[in-house]
Amino acid sequence: KSTKKFADMTVDFDKKQVVRSSRLVHLGPTEFRLLQILLSEPERVFSREELLKAVWGDSIYVEDRTVDVHIKRLRQALNLGGEDNIIRTVRSVGYALSENAKR
Repeated sequence: KSTKKFADMTVDFDKKQVVRSSRLVHLGPTEFRLLQILLSEPERVFSREELLKAVWGDSIYVEDRTVDVHIKRLRQALNLGGEDNIIRTVRSVGYALSENAKR
């Protein structure tokens, strides 16, 4: 199955399409990949290092803060319609997809 649902969001991996509250969400390839990783284990906190390795690989050097920038973009796109935030920030650790994320 190439689709996955979480909260009010449906992701179609084959079409690279995200729908949230019946609204099409436009994501860049990096943000889509980040969402894909977070969706692989909802509620699990992924460290910045894990996300860096999964999205950018070992072959290039990217700063940890790069993850923060892309998470911010992902969060903005997902919440554009005024929906609740579903990406939880765990200070000094990383990020998780969570139904009761406040920030």
